[in-house]
Amino acid sequence: MQFVLKTLWATALLIVSSALVAKGQSLALYYGDPNGRPEDAFDGNVFRSGTEYGDASIYAVLSNGAQSFQIASPGENLTKTVTSTGYFTIRPTSSIVIDRTRILNFTGSVTGSVSINVKTLSISTISANVATEAVPGSTLTITYTTGAGTYPVGLAAGKFKAQLLDGNGILYGDLSNSEDQYTDGEKFGSSRGGIRSIKATIPASVPPGTYRVRVVTQGLISNVLGTASGTFVIRTNTLGITAGTLASAPVCAGNTVSIPFTTTGSFPQGNQFRVRLLTLNGTPVQDFTETSATSPIRVTIPASLAGGAYQLLVFSTSTSTVSAPNLINIRARPTLMLSGGGSINAGARATVQMTFTGTPPWSVGFVDYSPDLAPTYVRTLSFSSSNGTINPTLFSSSTIDRQFIKEFSDNGCGTSDAITGSAFVSVTPITVTTSSLSEAYCPGSAISVPFTVSSPLPADAVYRLQISDSNGNFQNAQFISVGARTSPLSATIPQSLPAGTGYKLRVVLLEPTVPGAVDYTKATNPVPGSLIVSRPNAPGVTDVSFCQGASLSQLTATGTSLTWYSSGGTSRLAGAPIPPNDRSSQYQVSQTINGCESALATITVSIKALPPAPTVSSVAICQGGSGQFSTSIPGALWYTSGTGGTPAPQPPLLNSQNPGSQTVYVSQTINGCESPRTAVVAIVYPIPPAPAVQNPKEVCQYATASPLAATGQDLTWYDQSGKLAGVPVPETSTAGSKSYSVTQRINGCESPRSLVEQVVRAAPVNPVASSIRLCVGENPRSLTATGTAIRWYSNGTGGTGSPAPPGYFTDVANVFTFYVTQTDNNGCESQRQPVSVSVVAPPSAPTVTANQTVCQFARVNPLSALPASDLIWQGPGIAGTTGVAPTPSTTEPATFTYSVAQRAGSCISAYTTILFTVRKTPEAPKVNSPAAFCIGQSSATLSATGEGQLRWYTNAGRIGPSLPQVLVNTQQASTTTYYVTQTDAFNCESPGSALTVRVSAKATALLTGDSVIYAGDSTAIRVRLTGDGPWSFTNWNSNAINSSDSIYVKWEKPMSTRTYTITNLTSACGKGDILNSYRLSVMTPLSNQASLEPLDVNAYPNPTTGSVTVSWSAAMKQEIRLQMINAQGQLIRQITRQATSVSQTEPFPLGSQPAGTYILRVITPKNGIVTRVIVKQ
Repeated sequence: MQFVLKTLWATALLIVSSALVAKGQSLALYYGDPNGRPEDAFDGNVFRSGTEYGDASIYAVLSNGAQSFQIASPGENLTKTVTSTGYFTIRPTSSIVIDRTRILNFTGSVTGSVSINVKTLSISTISANVATEAVPGSTLTITYTTGAGTYPVGLAAGKFKAQLLDGNGILYGDLSNSEDQYTDGEKFGSSRGGIRSIKATIPASVPPGTYRVRVVTQGLISNVLGTASGTFVIRTNTLGITAGTLASAPVCAGNTVSIPFTTTGSFPQGNQFRVRLLTLNGTPVQDFTETSATSPIRVTIPASLAGGAYQLLVFSTSTSTVSAPNLINIRARPTLMLSGGGSINAGARATVQMTFTGTPPWSVGFVDYSPDLAPTYVRTLSFSSSNGTINPTLFSSSTIDRQFIKEFSDNGCGTSDAITGSAFVSVTPITVTTSSLSEAYCPGSAISVPFTVSSPLPADAVYRLQISDSNGNFQNAQFISVGARTSPLSATIPQSLPAGTGYKLRVVLLEPTVPGAVDYTKATNPVPGSLIVSRPNAPGVTDVSFCQGASLSQLTATGTSLTWYSSGGTSRLAGAPIPPNDRSSQYQVSQTINGCESALATITVSIKALPPAPTVSSVAICQGGSGQFSTSIPGALWYTSGTGGTPAPQPPLLNSQNPGSQTVYVSQTINGCESPRTAVVAIVYPIPPAPAVQNPKEVCQYATASPLAATGQDLTWYDQSGKLAGVPVPETSTAGSKSYSVTQRINGCESPRSLVEQVVRAAPVNPVASSIRLCVGENPRSLTATGTAIRWYSNGTGGTGSPAPPGYFTDVANVFTFYVTQTDNNGCESQRQPVSVSVVAPPSAPTVTANQTVCQFARVNPLSALPASDLIWQGPGIAGTTGVAPTPSTTEPATFTYSVAQRAGSCISAYTTILFTVRKTPEAPKVNSPAAFCIGQSSATLSATGEGQLRWYTNAGRIGPSLPQVLVNTQQASTTTYYVTQTDAFNCESPGSALTVRVSAKATALLTGDSVIYAGDSTAIRVRLTGDGPWSFTNWNSNAINSSDSIYVKWEKPMSTRTYTITNLTSACGKGDILNSYRLSVMTPLSNQASLEPLDVNAYPNPTTGSVTVSWSAAMKQEIRLQMINAQGQLIRQITRQATSVSQTEPFPLGSQPAGTYILRVITPKNGIVTRVIVKQ
């Protein structure tokens, strides 16, 4: 793999790769995503400020099944786990190289490294970018630089801000609204070393003078102050607004007016200007909502504003600056108020009162339904007085309001919609009374219906007559007369009307047909009259249906004086009809009684179409096969002849033993109609003979065989696996005999099979031939091959072979591929063996890592280059050249120079140089060992002296991760050996120095002995010491004792009972604890007292790491108590036994007890107390 260092991040992106193929999990470390943008990569720099550091962002690629790894983040005091490919961050506290030595809990290969440089953050303020002068409230764009790197985490959240300094560089205060301006290279958390900028506002309270600016950090424990910029001047910002003078002509309320203005000074960014309306005495009326950043401002005068003289001024929205007011004359809009009302008859004139304001004369257009105003019905009047009256003609009750006023204007501001008030006019409708008809009328009769109106309507009113349903309802009434303007109305009773006594007649007004015309229907109240309709019932009839082509008779009906009609009842027939037998038809019939014709009755004559002759497939079977006439049609009838005969529901039997044809006939019956007959033919075909065949000629293996041949019709071929899709072409890839069979099919009948055999002779093996690799310009070498009857080809298929090998040229790089075969005595040719001739250009020099540095004694792999094959190496330890990659020695510091070239045939590339440097391993750091601590002492950090970065290990082999420091645990006694190394700037690690840390317990002392003796006997008093020695104390004889042994023994020969104690117990951990005082009882034997039998007690093993076995015996019969007591005097086990003359044993398990000193006490009533000291390790 070869990586190209791109120009934009040549100093930031170092990609280290390995040319070896990973044989397991692998991890690669990069400055950035190898497939991402170079500008997104980490540049290797991290800023610090005091104890705060930035994060280093590293890209990891996990591959070949790698799942995760761990890495220490010193600045966060934690170990991070990375579980996927992508960026991860650590927080370094010093410059460091992240490579395979920093990766924890990962067993695969690690390639690549990332060098992190930790440096102190500083800020250089460049300029405030003020052209000449600035004013308070204006915004500055301040430029600054920090150098390249990642900012401390606190700064990434707190960001930068700008401060204002006086001309001498003394802080005046913060600028307002500091806002960083980020770019792709200058981000909120890092810098590429370019120029950054921050926008901030000069506070309005800053006085004029000479100033500087600087950029500082926010959010850090120790904030960084940037350098001061050059000086610039802030002058006084005098703000002013001058409103332009308006025209003296009045402005009508509701109109828009444009107010020009000019300004002085610099108004704040985002400032807008607005207009305020005042009375003449300066009282504010309203602030207009319209705004503008520049002159002029266009505002709309409120339509409801009263007329008169007012003032306007312009003001700033972000400051208190206002202009002087200017006069404006406003003329009020004209108004119209409606009032009055009353009651009138339909078509009369109403009276409505009007009151005006504004400039006379006034013009009013209003709705008036007087016939002379048709079709617009709008009347326009002019009024000179502020009070007036209008008299609209109305035909229905109406509210006269602004909807009735179509136009209103005065002679000042013109048209106005300021119309208020209303007048309600109640209109009494005109009654239209229809006269009742006393006689009963037959449907179809002509009638004359008179009517009267309570008040005349205009001459253009049109009347029409309606008839209700038989219940007197007009909901679905129908008109039975044409329009007329006078009484009576002539009409005809509908012919289809059923008889009834509840019919009503009603005269109504015709609704207008022209848009805008007066609707007189709303001005009238119709009163209906009655009507009686009488007629006979319709005659009785029955519908008829027939099969197509059947003979039909004359239709019949039940009634008197029948009258027949064709379909629709419009055409009267001479008598009862005979329907046609080729189609359906419909007729109507009525009866007449007493001269009144009844309603029509309808007879429907329906033709039933004959079903089509059934579709039945002919039957074709082979001789001796099975078959039968059949159909799935329901109601099928079978015949043995085309006409006549007797039908049968089942088909006749079919004889398939003799070739020939048989014919039968079948029909179907649907809906009672039988279809024509269909002839069904059955043909019995004879079995054809097997086709004629001839075995094909033998063919050679791999040759192309010819398709097999046979003589016959519709041939079907088979092989051993079954039926084939077409004529087979025998496959020749394997030698041997292949069997096929073939049949012919005539009239669908298959013949017996004929057998065909194809023999495939084995082909010889491919000849032996070797490919050639030559350099451009090298003399061509003739191609050779080993075999019989050699043939050379230029292509893998086709072409004609030649016994002579082909020629080629070496003037340019190329790859030629030729093919060679051999032929055996049977004329069978082998497959073509490819032979290549590679003419290669002199190869390019191999790609290497030119400068490689390792530490002394490091284990290194052989050197590598790309491509990895056909390489020639030169260098130290190589006699001449070698194709084996050298492995540099790292036992001594040195610099080795190796050269490597690439070979292609006889061509050798230029040599590439590798400079391999072995860095001297640093000296082991110096330590003071051992280091002693006491239990309970404050924890301390171990130290060592070295020039590089220290690494601490818990084992001499440095197995597992290292620690940046070791905090001694003083909560329990222990002895631990740590190993410390130092690492130089090249990450070379020194040998380790051992530092033994001993945490000691405070000293304790326990006095023991025989407890009871006889006067004149000697006894040993023992002091059991714990903790780390040496120990010092004062014994019971006031002697100062210094002991390095944990057991102090002194023999005494007391004559009387006494208590023994020690004092002033000390050790390296200070004053110790004396656990007890020891009382020794001295007994004086009587002259006649019998001697006691001895008590024998042994404990083993002692010292012990687990259980202790106690062996004891007493000649005197007595109760024995055995007790095990710890160093704190606590009884941990007690056993009671009966002594006999036999030796006994008791186990005392101490495996679960802590290490230390224990006391075994054997208590007897006759032999006293015997103690033994047990040591548990």
